[in-house]
Amino acid sequence: MYRILVVEDNEDLNEGMIWALRQAGYEPSGARSVEEARSRLYPPPDLTLLDINLPDGDGREFLKSLRREHGMPVILLTALDTESDMIKGFDAGCDDYVTKPFSMQVLLRKIQAILRRTGEKGGNETYVSGPLAYDFAAKQLFRAGEPVNLTATELRLLEYFIRNRNRALTRQQLLDAVWDTYENYVEEGALNVNIRRLREKIEEDPAQPVYIRTLFGIGYQWKDSGR
Repeated sequence: MYRILVVEDNEDLNEGMIWALRQAGYEPSGARSVEEARSRLYPPPDLTLLDINLPDGDGREFLKSLRREHGMPVILLTALDTESDMIKGFDAGCDDYVTKPFSMQVLLRKIQAILRRTGEKGGNETYVSGPLAYDFAAKQLFRAGEPVNLTATELRLLEYFIRNRNRALTRQQLLDAVWDTYENYVEEGALNVNIRRLREKIEEDPAQPVYIRTLFGIGYQWKDSGR
């Protein structure tokens, strides 16, 4: 599961973003100052949402140290919306720049796009469960040692399931997970088809799935089968 650090001194906005991020399947933590944010950098988050105007410093200066010491992607959050302000933010090393007030849904899309672009968490990570092994760096699934060919949509679903394994996932969360860079939604019927096809490729008996389990009235859940 992706860890996201929210550095925002406005308490209501900070808590609201944390709630929305948690609902979207992320693992957020909050800080309201540069000092507090520094205490939450270990282990390093996968992405930071960073306000510019903080009570104990300029977020852009903190951004420079984040990029230098950790290399994580950063989205700046600010009410400063002039062209020169944006240029200063990008010059400091931000990956994107969001001006207040903003749509949380738009922010979530930006987070998804940046995490895809910068690569999956743990670039050389391999997930192993039962006969399945998934190499995140190579984006290749193996079943009993044999490569499994997946479509792009099946791949996004698989990675989202694995990143959020053992958690109940709603259908809407899964629909959001297959949002692509062309801003096309996957229809709910297509989601059903892709889950069925993914089950056929990874399950011993797709009619009685071990990994992708249906949670009636909720959505789905990926269950580990043992290593």
